[in-house]
Amino acid sequence: MSVVMGVHPGGRSSFAICGLFWSGRLPALFFSSRSYSCVQEVLDNIVGVSGEWGQIVGIAVDAPLTWSATSSGMRGCDKKLRAHVPTWVPNSWVRAPNAQPGAATIQGPALVWSLAHEAKRGLLELPFFYEGHARASLALIAPDLREAVLGYRKRGVDAPTRRKYAHRLVERTIESGIVRLEAPRPTTAGELDALICAVTALGTVHPESGLVIRELTGDIIRPVGKRSLHIIDALP
Repeated sequence: MSVVMGVHPGGRSSFAICGLFWSGRLPALFFSSRSYSCVQEVLDNIVGVSGEWGQIVGIAVDAPLTWSATSSGMRGCDKKLRAHVPTWVPNSWVRAPNAQPGAATIQGPALVWSLAHEAKRGLLELPFFYEGHARASLALIAPDLREAVLGYRKRGVDAPTRRKYAHRLVERTIESGIVRLEAPRPTTAGELDALICAVTALGTVHPESGLVIRELTGDIIRPVGKRSLHIIDALP
């Protein structure tokens, strides 16, 4: 039995985390989803989860964890991902790390570094870290929910509609038998992304789950070590 987590490292009140408990078979138990504002708050939560629920074996972060030294900034894994997702996915979803807006490109590596530091201090067992891409994974596992996938984060869509889209996409993980809710469901786009990253970590660490995970490599600069990009290709 083990715990996997997903993280969407947004800004104030948008730094979302999600926890899944793996008992050896699906569905995994969804036991935690919450949004914070900074690395320290998330760090404290993860250390607490490790003490209460058991060893955290994998964490997938919805942000670039490696960089490219090329003039375009595009990594090999970015190019592979852009070629792999459905053609209706906007190119803006897969950008070079240095071209991405928001706090994720800083908050993501900062959290991984901080967790590794806490592990060295003996406060938790060092989990495996992965780079995830929640929106790309949703496009691959829910192409029939294209409107929701495109709309749950889209600017110009009103908040109630975005929440409706996020609710429908969370339902996909439940009705497909991947997760069972043991806590209040994710309600925000960031919490949904964290859930999808947690499922990514689950499939990577526990291939016996039947989740089809694709690993994409290709980077040069590794500020927090070698961290390949993982996406969900298909549900069991």
